[in-house]
Amino acid sequence: MEEESFLSVVLLILSAAVLIVATFKKMKLSPVLGYFVAGGIIGENGFGFVTSTQTELLGEVGVIFLLFAIGLELTFERLKSMRRYVFGFGSLQVFITTLAIGFIAYLMGESLASATIIGGGLALSSTAIVLQVIAEKREQSTQAGRLSLATLLMQDFAVVPLLVLVPILSSDQVGFVKPLGEAFIKAVVALVIIFLAGRLFLRPFFHMISSSNTAESNEIFIATTILIALGTAYITSYMGLSLALGAFAAGLLVAETEFQLQAEESIAPFKGLFLGLFFMSVGMTLDLQMIINQLSQVAILSIGLLLLKGLIIFVLALIFKFSIGNSLHVGLLLAQGSEFAFILFRLADQNNIFEIDTSILLLVVTITMAFTPLIAVFGSWAAKKLDKKGKLKHDDIYKEISDLNKHVIILGFGRVGQMVARLLEAENVNFITVDINSELVSSERYNGYPIYLGDASNVEMMTAIGMDRASSVIITMSNEITLKKISRTVSALYPKLTIIVRAKDLSKAPELYASGAKIIVPETYETGLQLGGAVLKSVGISEFEVSRIKNLFRAGNYVKIPMDEDL
Repeated sequence: MEEESFLSVVLLILSAAVLIVATFKKMKLSPVLGYFVAGGIIGENGFGFVTSTQTELLGEVGVIFLLFAIGLELTFERLKSMRRYVFGFGSLQVFITTLAIGFIAYLMGESLASATIIGGGLALSSTAIVLQVIAEKREQSTQAGRLSLATLLMQDFAVVPLLVLVPILSSDQVGFVKPLGEAFIKAVVALVIIFLAGRLFLRPFFHMISSSNTAESNEIFIATTILIALGTAYITSYMGLSLALGAFAAGLLVAETEFQLQAEESIAPFKGLFLGLFFMSVGMTLDLQMIINQLSQVAILSIGLLLLKGLIIFVLALIFKFSIGNSLHVGLLLAQGSEFAFILFRLADQNNIFEIDTSILLLVVTITMAFTPLIAVFGSWAAKKLDKKGKLKHDDIYKEISDLNKHVIILGFGRVGQMVARLLEAENVNFITVDINSELVSSERYNGYPIYLGDASNVEMMTAIGMDRASSVIITMSNEITLKKISRTVSALYPKLTIIVRAKDLSKAPELYASGAKIIVPETYETGLQLGGAVLKSVGISEFEVSRIKNLFRAGNYVKIPMDEDL
């Protein structure tokens, strides 16, 4: 009977999740909000079919996978290339916002410990929703998109110490220093053990199980990835630290191997499913009657959070010399609460830190997350109006892309160039593009692409777009004379730069190689696809991942690019 009861609970949870989340996706609303609503409907404050304790364990597994995935994203090269905004802008944003919100909470009667956690939790932004909005608007490679991604990376970093801090703050404040020191020593010991074991055994073990491309080896790889995430979480939990710390450390280790992308792909379905169950368990704790009674308070707090946090980010962006439009756009894009706040606030509530009703905080985070897509649309529109310009000067272009490093440059933005851009977007590779057609540049800038008007063969233009810091340059023009001229100039000025060119066929290959081209791609309907694949390989993406993304675009009919003979 117990087995039947457990199965009925699982079926009910999955049914509610599938139906309601699918409906939210159809309405173009965040799936996270769908999980909240699903949990609220079937939970103890709804119809009472399921309790939050029945999903708590599955939710904790989701948190482990989430922190493991965050660790996977934080590669040393990525952090190095974005260090100014990750550790500069991001650190200031987290610190100032935590201080400001924490101070307000303290003035409202919260204890120092409670105010610290409230400030830290609300300083974070929703990685899931912001990345979704950025992807939908094709803003990954824009200045606003890059700053948002860098800030989210720093916020991801900040999650781990906040999770470690919660149980320490729950102890008596008289003996605060001692538990803090003990926790620090435990954390150091645990991380040393994890990193030593990982350095010695992780890479050889992954090589061993990936030696053959059979289905069995792929299954073993997935099982191994899950084992690493859960195993390291167990080690830190056994030593009295948070599960999240171990999972995060494991992600950092795997990120420095060549199996990073494969591991990320392996855990993606599990992370999404279990994290969804965690959000459902949060939704089960929300009291509808309490929401109605506290509606005005929740609305004021939500608007206050959006205004205060957005203002802090806006001012910081101006200090870092971003334009008014981009500063406003980033401020509105990152003003909401975070999914991590649910994890942090529930942990604080379990440790009896909060004096405020946790449900109010959860509602504030939920409401601000719900309105993010709409606010982001206004921010994008305002940025385009405020920063509307004609042809940018070389100095203006240089300022806009001064944060970029190891980026890809696309010269010519016809259909081939656009296909390359879409491939790079799919793998979150930063790129900028140059075209001489003013109408095309104007329309594609409006569509969110980082495109600039100018002559690609001009030396000053090459300097402005940061060709000395780029990893690759793609020349997509069909004019053979222009192609050779640009290739010759680029190779002379930047001999270490990988130059990839488009050609009608290979009959002119010797001349193109002599002009400086490193890779020549013959012109077919897969020209853009092959160019994009070559670029992805040149920036370190694995062959497995390149093949996967190519097949995705083939299956999608090349994202419905018109298939005629006139390229």
